[in-house]
Amino acid sequence: MFFPPPLMSFVDHNDFNRCVSKYKGNYKARHFSCWRQFLCMAFGQLTHRESH
Repeated sequence: MFFPPPLMSFVDHNDFNRCVSKYKGNYKARHFSCWRQFLCMAFGQLTHRESH
């Protein structure tokens, strides 16, 4: 998944990784990391996606 750098620049990747480490967010995550999930959720929000 690709986001233009200016679009995601409001999220500091180091701060995000620090929170993930602190709360063990990637524990038992094999392929779908917290960062990737965050990018998917941000994409959904920014493009006004809906689940059915």
